[in-house]
Amino acid sequence: MKNKLLINCFYFLLTTAMFVVGSQFSGSPSSDSVRPGKGHHVKAGQPDSGQGLSALAGSGQPALPSENSSSQPGAGDNDGSASLAVVEREWDGKGLRFEDFALEKGPLSEGQIEELVIAAIKSSDPVERRRAFDRILQEMQQDSFTVEQAMAIRKVMANNKASGEQWRDFDYAWGANDPEAAVAYIEKIPEQHRNGYTGNMLPGLASVEPQTAIDLVAGMEGDLRRRMTGRLIEGLADNDIGVATEYVFGLAENEDPHATQHMRKLAREVVDNEGLEGGLSWAENLEEGPLQGAALWQVANEFTSEDPEAASQWAEQFVGQDQNARLFGEVVREWNDREAAEAWVDSLEPSQGQRDALSAVFGFKGANQPHEAVQEIIDMPVSQDRDFAINGFISGLASQDGESAVIWAAEISDPGMRESAMIRAGQHFFRQDHQAAVEWFNTSGLPEDSLSHMAGRKPD
Repeated sequence: MKNKLLINCFYFLLTTAMFVVGSQFSGSPSSDSVRPGKGHHVKAGQPDSGQGLSALAGSGQPALPSENSSSQPGAGDNDGSASLAVVEREWDGKGLRFEDFALEKGPLSEGQIEELVIAAIKSSDPVERRRAFDRILQEMQQDSFTVEQAMAIRKVMANNKASGEQWRDFDYAWGANDPEAAVAYIEKIPEQHRNGYTGNMLPGLASVEPQTAIDLVAGMEGDLRRRMTGRLIEGLADNDIGVATEYVFGLAENEDPHATQHMRKLAREVVDNEGLEGGLSWAENLEEGPLQGAALWQVANEFTSEDPEAASQWAEQFVGQDQNARLFGEVVREWNDREAAEAWVDSLEPSQGQRDALSAVFGFKGANQPHEAVQEIIDMPVSQDRDFAINGFISGLASQDGESAVIWAAEISDPGMRESAMIRAGQHFFRQDHQAAVEWFNTSGLPEDSLSHMAGRKPD
């Protein structure tokens, strides 16, 4: 958290310099052809894996924590905030005298808060907007900052339609700088905005009081708990990566079904906070097993995006380690040079990782070169390699041609992989042609309970 505050101060100084300098210079494929025959500053909340639902006032939708979440109350909500003479007005376009708002001049008054918030939202000068909001965030770091000031800021932000990013920054900063008041406000904010506010505030809270944040999430249930756990992990990583790592391993020990997903989230946070080198070191030193595999999988994604050749060389140390096999496919999926990626896969020793990478190669071909892929698969002898090639192929093909994908999935020789592939392809088929998909299912040999999963309805 201290690092975040230092970064915020840096941005304040940087934007100040930009403003001064700027002031000196101002003035001027077909279905049939691919089927077989009979024979993969202040930190705001990071993006969540789910779709963000707006929590903006008047949206008419329940707020869920996501990168687009806002916690703003509606203009008419009575949330106990301080009364202001004017809470909504047009920005007059005049530049602020930022020396009038210097920290040395003491706490901000209600009028100064109003002036800064409106400038942060409505000024036509992006540097001035940033400087104004940075000054508000600086005020929140002071021992003199009060709940009344927080309420005043929230009121003006709500009535002047602050952006989602501004709400995320403010809520994070409040959780980090006044945890007790920020937690207490959960019960006061209108219910339709509560989850959005909590998701924004939680990482800030976790960055200074991790156990309080952990206990808060522990009291939640279902999908809300899953979403909030992701936000919690962001803050825990800001506080102490070791604490965050222990927390995720604890989730796995308690049989959290989303533990692998949470480890990938943590891996992204570690790379973000510590850089790629730090992320690699952290992942390589985790206890061997599925969670390390998930962490290495995510780091492989980040590494390949930056330097695919170096990433592929790094990945080769894990050949033969089945729990880390998925990182090979991740390297292929992120490698923009398809010829180089395919040559690398061909050079790997036979292993689970090599087959996972082969599946990724055919996933690309299924989406982009289906006819070429079909001929290659036809030429392959029945084997694990062929099964993985088909499994990847249908992943790429299904979104375009679900009917051909389910027919190809039936060609997989491994029973478990075949059933899984048919269901996966069947989901696309049902969306594309429901009646034809029902007819196919009746002759597919798949378990009856898989129909509701593919057709997108609950079992009777």
